[in-house]
Amino acid sequence: MLSSTIRGFRQRGLALLIIGVTLSLFAASGFAQDTPEDISDMSQVASAPSHFAWSAAAEIDANYIWRGLYVGGLSLQAEADVEYYGFFLNMWWNVGATDWSWGKRDAAGQPVTGLNPELDMALGYRYKGLTIMFMHMYYFDHYADGQRSRYFDFANHAPGGGGITTEWRVKYRISDRIPLHILWCTRTFGRDGYLLNGELKRAYSTYIEVGYNHTFKYDISLGGALGITPWKSMYTGFEKDFAVVNLNVALGKSWTLTDYCSVNIGGMLMFNPSSMQPMGNIKVGVAWH
Repeated sequence: MLSSTIRGFRQRGLALLIIGVTLSLFAASGFAQDTPEDISDMSQVASAPSHFAWSAAAEIDANYIWRGLYVGGLSLQAEADVEYYGFFLNMWWNVGATDWSWGKRDAAGQPVTGLNPELDMALGYRYKGLTIMFMHMYYFDHYADGQRSRYFDFANHAPGGGGITTEWRVKYRISDRIPLHILWCTRTFGRDGYLLNGELKRAYSTYIEVGYNHTFKYDISLGGALGITPWKSMYTGFEKDFAVVNLNVALGKSWTLTDYCSVNIGGMLMFNPSSMQPMGNIKVGVAWH
């Protein structure tokens, strides 16, 4: 199924995926680290004279869960990040199964379990605990009118449509002594719409999170978060206004192998009060920092 899916990619989409993999592996060979939601907390090594920092990571996740949503099953995820004077460029990619229901078929008898490749790129600025970024998210398995989504298609689409997704993110972490953060994310250009009386409306889907993340002795980390959406958005299928969509707690352990390399294992329990859906994840990864 993997080979047939990859052969089905258009040449442009395959090239973009190869670029993402190549950059991540290149960074992993001498650079360093995490997931899109934790970009501002990535481990970094900075050179004082050059003010240059880099980080990279790769991990295997039992489930791809994000902001109270189930995105996919078993996944391989990797990330690379370079920074200069606080300005950074980040690339994150995922290749995973759409779910764990192997062999599931639709009403026509066609298999519905496949791959959900995703490539995200972000450009932003970090200053102390503040991070501001603009993110471009592309999903290789999204189609509109039988055509694969174009990489720079910023048009709005209703659910089930193609196109890319863009988002502004602002995150502020108080300090190491007070490891609390607040995160605000709003989708702007690209696919983020719903139909109202036959008219396509842009939702400006927004996610707001207050969370805690701290590393204790022996490199044991503990985290938790409360996430809401303040108005009708993709986080509730464009059906509700205000809703609590994410309650989670996470526990992890890291082991340092060398001065610049570590391995980690972690787990997360998540509950979406809006959909009444519990979820969980276990991940194993390696980071260069």
